[in-house]
Amino acid sequence: MTISDWFTDACITSGMLRALRRIGPGGVIIADLFRHDYRVIHAQAIAPDQGRTQFIVYGHHDLTHDLRAFRRDYGHRFWEELVAAVDCTAFDCMDDQLNDITATGYVVTRMRQHLRRYDLDLTAVPRYRDKRLRPGGLVATRRTVTDRYAYRPAPSITVTVTSPVDEKTGALSLITIADRGRHVTGWPTRMGNQFTAAHQAHRVSEAIQAYLRRTSA
Repeated sequence: MTISDWFTDACITSGMLRALRRIGPGGVIIADLFRHDYRVIHAQAIAPDQGRTQFIVYGHHDLTHDLRAFRRDYGHRFWEELVAAVDCTAFDCMDDQLNDITATGYVVTRMRQHLRRYDLDLTAVPRYRDKRLRPGGLVATRRTVTDRYAYRPAPSITVTVTSPVDEKTGALSLITIADRGRHVTGWPTRMGNQFTAAHQAHRVSEAIQAYLRRTSA
């Protein structure tokens, strides 16, 4: 039996996606391993120590992106097709997602916690992928995860952090800040431990405040 077997009778419904839309940035659909069901909540309500029993399967940012694509591809049937696609994808990817969560290093987890303290809420499902180390050469990859955040006091501001799943590789992370999809600033950094993660989270907060001061002057 796999974890996804616990969710055979659960489904993501049209009502859940409508609730997610109402919550706005920071809204997420989680899989709750204790309840064997999905729930719509604000990411702020996920306790830091529950990352492996309550995990995000879909977020407001994902919904905003998918709505545009499904309207274009399915016309008046876009909503029913979207609901079915989100439900199937969440279920089909669940076991792989849990494997990735289990393999995620301490620094990534701490960075999420630090950014949360600066009013930055996860607003999309974390995207795990293999990064090719030598383009065009022999297959050699490194597992990375991309987290997308919305800044609670000004949700048009988003932060994206792409990091190696295993910090012991010493690979660089990439942090970018945008406003309404337009690039504001960003930088590569190496986060080898929780202390450098805390410093980078503080740097993100300072960059956002500096941008808000410039644009409100």
